[in-house]
Amino acid sequence: MRKILKRNGLVQKLLAVETLGSVTVICTDKTGTLTEGRMRVVRSDFSDQQRALETMVLCNNLEGPVDAALWEYAMNGLEKDPQDMVNRSVRLAEVLFTSESKFMATENLFDGKVFLNLKGAPEIVLGMCDIAPAERQRILSQIDEWAGEGLRLIGFAYSSNGSVEDKHGFTWNGLVGMEDPIREGVHDAVRVAQKAGIKIKMITGDYRLTAEHIARELGIFPEGARIMEGLELEGIDDEELKRRIDDIAVFARIRPYDKLRIIRTLEDRGEVTAMIGDGVNDAPALKKANIGVVVGSATDVAKEIADIILLDNNFRTIVAAIEEGRVIFDNIQKVVSYVLSNSFAEIIVIFAAMLLGWPAPLLVAQILWIHLICDGPTDIMLGFEPGEEGIMEQKPKSQNEQILTPLALSLIAIISTVSAGAGLLLFGNALWNLGSAELGRSFVFALFAVNSMVYIFAYRSMRRTIAKGSSPMRNKPLLVSAIAGILTALAAFLIAPLRHVMGLVPLSLADYGIVFGIAVSLLVIVEAGKIININLRRS
Repeated sequence: MRKILKRNGLVQKLLAVETLGSVTVICTDKTGTLTEGRMRVVRSDFSDQQRALETMVLCNNLEGPVDAALWEYAMNGLEKDPQDMVNRSVRLAEVLFTSESKFMATENLFDGKVFLNLKGAPEIVLGMCDIAPAERQRILSQIDEWAGEGLRLIGFAYSSNGSVEDKHGFTWNGLVGMEDPIREGVHDAVRVAQKAGIKIKMITGDYRLTAEHIARELGIFPEGARIMEGLELEGIDDEELKRRIDDIAVFARIRPYDKLRIIRTLEDRGEVTAMIGDGVNDAPALKKANIGVVVGSATDVAKEIADIILLDNNFRTIVAAIEEGRVIFDNIQKVVSYVLSNSFAEIIVIFAAMLLGWPAPLLVAQILWIHLICDGPTDIMLGFEPGEEGIMEQKPKSQNEQILTPLALSLIAIISTVSAGAGLLLFGNALWNLGSAELGRSFVFALFAVNSMVYIFAYRSMRRTIAKGSSPMRNKPLLVSAIAGILTALAAFLIAPLRHVMGLVPLSLADYGIVFGIAVSLLVIVEAGKIININLRRS
């Protein structure tokens, strides 16, 4: 969780860390996640410039980047503080913008006159205007042209009679096109996600052509992909959506409650979903998704439900979190396999000695020294092994994937058997040929304390051999703890009071040579097992 936090992802639920490695689909909004969410007006076309500027100011609650961009544009056009206009006017009524209606309307008293001001999605605003068919077609063509350039469009209209509840009788006044730059690093994050076998679906309330332009620019609208609008989605049943959803890269003009349906359909197809949202209306979809993700500027309700918060609002942060999720799951598999390899060897030795009627090959103090002092720190440091090269070029892990893979189970069985067999031979030889159980225990203690410090380096990667893997210096704490583990094992022999407490006797250099020789042999066995597994996977 701390590693993900360093990459600007705040994990609120621990289970999400494991699930991240299995994500197959990311459903994301466009504004503020793929883009910077920092709007600026770059194009406009009005029949009445002054009236349009007044609408930008009087029909504005400064509740987001769109309102802020319109306010700034009006300030430059009016060459005076828009707040002065607000102070001189009275808002008599209003219809607030919602994700469903996609427009805002106000009734304002200004300079002794009452006007209705309307702004919103251009096709919605245009549908509320009285306008000739030819002119309507010209405006629709203009909307398509501007949207095709990736601009976010806002239409404006006004009326001098009626009420804000009326949805007709307005006069079309034109539109503005706003630019929202793509966030830094998103292009690379999209490519990484796609290499990792993760599909990206944009779910946005924006106009169809605007969404498609951004999707194509980011590379999430491949050849053969489709786009579906909210009205089309509403007109098909769940079975039809389930059949078509795999080819749909962009959902445009989507209402918040449509997101839940999309997430449910994806999961019915067996996908593991990560849903990025920000509002109260996104809460059902966030809760339904396998991983609910919100941006840092999301509402408190959305944050309460979310599994992860993107502190920098950036899409690349969720991709980074998925990478860390894969690394963490990999490391869990490595640590469990490594610990069981050594533990089962001790169990076999002790149990076999009991069956043979021999004295205990290991004392309690010796077992505790091995597990707490010698290899305890290495167990922990292996869990912080950096991600392997190419981990984001593999397919997502199945949620049903076992901690212990067939390779891990094979290695546990082989290492436990070989290590236990060697320990029994050394103990039996010392017991029957030399008549010293203490010498036998010393051999077994040295063997189990040292061999795990050697073959642990083979467990740093289960996909590559040591020769082709990363340098041990990438995990310096593991290297240091392994060296320290060997030194603490030797200290138990070299420090006389400690040797007495542990029930050990000194070993000769030849004896140490036998112990290290067996340890290296176990390392070779692990490497051989990995080579066989790699060749089987290639074939």
